[in-house]
Amino acid sequence: MAVEYITSRNMVDLIYETLRLMNKPMAHHCMRVSYIMAKMLETYGTYEKYEIADLMVLALLHDIGAYKTDDVRKQLTFEAKNPLPHSVYGYLFLKYLSPLDEQSKMVLYHHTDYSKTKDMDYRYRFELEVLKVAESVDVWHRSFGEKFECKMIHKYAGTKYDPEVCSLLDEAVAQYDIFTKLTDHTYREAYNESLDYILLSDDEKEKYLKMLMYCTGLKDEQAVSETIATVYVCRELGRKLKLSELDKNEVYYAALLHDIGMLAIPLELLNAPRAFSDEEKNLIKTHVEIMEKTLENKLSKEIIKVAAAHHERFDGNGYPRGLKASGMGQKEAILQISEQVVNSMEPKPYRMARTKEEIVNDLNNGIISGKYEAIVADTFLKHYDEIMDKAKEKADLALVTHQKLLRNYKQVYTSLV
Repeated sequence: MAVEYITSRNMVDLIYETLRLMNKPMAHHCMRVSYIMAKMLETYGTYEKYEIADLMVLALLHDIGAYKTDDVRKQLTFEAKNPLPHSVYGYLFLKYLSPLDEQSKMVLYHHTDYSKTKDMDYRYRFELEVLKVAESVDVWHRSFGEKFECKMIHKYAGTKYDPEVCSLLDEAVAQYDIFTKLTDHTYREAYNESLDYILLSDDEKEKYLKMLMYCTGLKDEQAVSETIATVYVCRELGRKLKLSELDKNEVYYAALLHDIGMLAIPLELLNAPRAFSDEEKNLIKTHVEIMEKTLENKLSKEIIKVAAAHHERFDGNGYPRGLKASGMGQKEAILQISEQVVNSMEPKPYRMARTKEEIVNDLNNGIISGKYEAIVADTFLKHYDEIMDKAKEKADLALVTHQKLLRNYKQVYTSLV
C-alpha cells in the first residue's frame, strides 16, 4: 500500500507540486485560498486541526477543473467569466478519481450565489460558503491590491455570500492579519503549519496517487490510457518474472507516476503532426528530470530511480543519463520495455501505430543489440499475447471511472445551465 512509500504531508506537497507543473499562478492561487479558508475556519472555533487540514486539501484542488476546461492563463482575472465548465469538471474529477467524493459538491457550487445555495441540504454547506468567500478574497485582493477592503465582499452579503461568513472574514483578517501575510508571502508558513495536521488513511493515499496519474488526462486523454496500460503491462510482466511483492509495488508506483513531468511540456508541441527538431526533442526529454524533482523527498529513492530510467536503455543509448546495464536492474527493464511497447501500439500525430510484428521485431533486435535486458525482453516475447490480453482487460476496468466522468460531464452541465 501507498502508506509504505509516502507520508500524509508529502502526499499533499506532491499534489501541490503536480498542480504547479500545469500552471504556477493557478497553483499559487489555490494555495492562498487554502490558507484563507483555514484561517477563517480557525477563527470560527469549532473545528479540530485535522478537520481544517482535510478541508485545506479540498481548497487546494477546488480549481482542478480549470486545467481541463479553461485557459488558465486568463482564468485568474477579476473580469466576468463562465465558471460553470471548470466547476462541473472539477466536481466530477474529485467525485470519481479522489478520496474527496463527499466534499466534491463544494467544487460544483463554489461559484454559485449564496441566494441559491443557502437552503441546500448538504453536510458541507457552511464550508462551501467559506470556500466561496476565500476564493473571492484572493482574486479580488490580487486584482485591487492595497485598495481591496472587506467591505467589497460585504456589499454582496445575503446575495452572493453568506452574511455570517462575511462577518467571519472580518474576524479572521483582524486576528491573523491575512492581507499583510498574503502581500509579503509569509502566509506560507501558516499554511504549512496547518497542513502538518493532515492524516490520510492508506486508502486515501492510494487514491491520491492514482488521481495524480489521472491529472495527465487534464491535458491529454491519450496520456491517461497509455499510463494505465503501462502500469498493468508492468504488473503482468512482473508476475511472469516472479518479482517479490516489494519489487512489484515499486515498479507499480514508478509506472504510475513516471510521466508526471509531461504536465510541464506544452501540449501543442506534443501534438505537433511532424518530426521534432533537436531543440524540441531536448525540451521533451526534460520531463524526466522534472519528474525526479517533483517526486524528490516525497517517494522512496528506489521508486524514483526506477521511474527516472524509463527512457534509459541497457546499451547506454537512452536518456537522460545514458545509463548502461551495470547501472540498472530488472525493475528498470520492466518499466522500459512496458512503456516502449505501449507507446509503440498507440498512433501519434507524427507516426502511425506499430503492428505486433513490428513490436516483436524491435524486442528481438533489442535483445541482440543489448538495447533491452535479455531476460525481461525474452519473457515478454514468450508470453506476449497473454501479458497484453490480461493487461488490456485490467486497464479497461481501470478506465471505467474516467470514462464515466467524461460521459457525465455534459449531463451535469446541462442540468445546471
